[in-house]
Amino acid sequence: MYTMTTRFVGLITTALACTIFVAACESKTAPSKACIEAARLYAEAIADDSATPEGEKAEKIAIKKANLAALEERKVKACGE
Repeated sequence: MYTMTTRFVGLITTALACTIFVAACESKTAPSKACIEAARLYAEAIADDSATPEGEKAEKIAIKKANLAALEERKVKACGE
């Protein structure tokens, strides 16, 4: 279980890094460290939520849903999306 979760988080992190790299190439400026960190934290939170049992997902628990929304908002602000 731990290995699958680690692989999934690594895959999501890599995908986000590639997306940020492509966006940076088109925008002429590199993404900030804050943007990269916010995107990484959001990807990890999504991966953790997908690995939780069905009754404990963020869509069922308000505090988890609020946490995901806050991380997404942080990512949007840091990355300027």
